[in-house]
Amino acid sequence: MTRLNVDLPSLFMNLAFTTNIFVAFLDPIEMSVPNGIGVALFIGGILVFVYVLSYLRGGYVGSTKPTLGYLITRGPYRFCRHPLYLSFFIIILGIDLMFGSVLGVVHTFALSIPSAVYRARIEDNLLKDKFGEEWENYADRVGFLFPRLKRRKRTRS
Repeated sequence: MTRLNVDLPSLFMNLAFTTNIFVAFLDPIEMSVPNGIGVALFIGGILVFVYVLSYLRGGYVGSTKPTLGYLITRGPYRFCRHPLYLSFFIIILGIDLMFGSVLGVVHTFALSIPSAVYRARIEDNLLKDKFGEEWENYADRVGFLFPRLKRRKRTRS
């Protein structure tokens, strides 16, 4: 019997985001949000997505397991470790707001974002295993999903 090798974190995340789109489209409850806000977020998220892909290139295969033989720390990856997932959040929230979907926004925060955070945490562990100290130094400098604010050095008076 053949054993299937299923990437569960990727599957969960893709299912969450796909159902999120359907929920937003089919939601009978409308919130009064200007459509332009959703459109702006959607377009902004697509632009971030394309920017991230320009750095990932062959590294974007949909698998949680890292495929590149080097660690990407430039471009959008100098700001946060998972800019691709951040772009997904912006895109899906934009879709929710374009449709004015209350249930879509709830789904985004209850399922879509947690599924991507779950995948990102597993990916962090896989990257740490693959790149060791280089990964740890990078992770200490760069935020998880959002840029890390630099702390001011304290001076003793």
